Amino acid sequence: MAKEAEKKAKKPTKVKTIQPKDESRVMAILKKEYAFENWLLAILSPVLILYGVYIVIGKFGTVNLASILGGSGIAFIDFFFKTALRRILTGSFLIVIGALVLVYLMIPYFRPSIVELKKVTFPTSKVLAINSVRVFIFLVFLALFFVLLGFAFNPLFRQIYI
Repeated sequence: MAKEAEKKAKKPTKVKTIQPKDESRVMAILKKEYAFENWLLAILSPVLILYGVYIVIGKFGTVNLASILGGSGIAFIDFFFKTALRRILTGSFLIVIGALVLVYLMIPYFRPSIVELKKVTFPTSKVLAINSVRVFIFLVFLALFFVLLGFAFNPLFRQIYI
């Protein structure tokens, strides 16, 4: 009996942990990376920006979009393009959406850079000024060096080309 009591005493007891509620399915889908969709967005967002620019300008090549879109006879389309102000606002909205999609696609590429940039210690204004003067002096030295080389080899080049 004593042995059984020791075994029970040594046996770890299971502690029931409370699991957090599962995330919603929508959030799980949004967090998952879809490479194909990102490539599709990368292709379509510049097209959206370009269409927005054409709508704002009111021309597509030689075609006058302002007259075609504003008088289409379809109430939904005419609502957005009837006046010049509506046309410009609609085109600007498309440009902004396309630009925001491009920014969204670039965030994963810039996030590691921002983390590394936070680790950088920037020079003081005095150190920056001293280094700038050093670079300028070095550039003047190099310019003089190549000018002197030009003067030195100019007679030789004249002999070769004449």
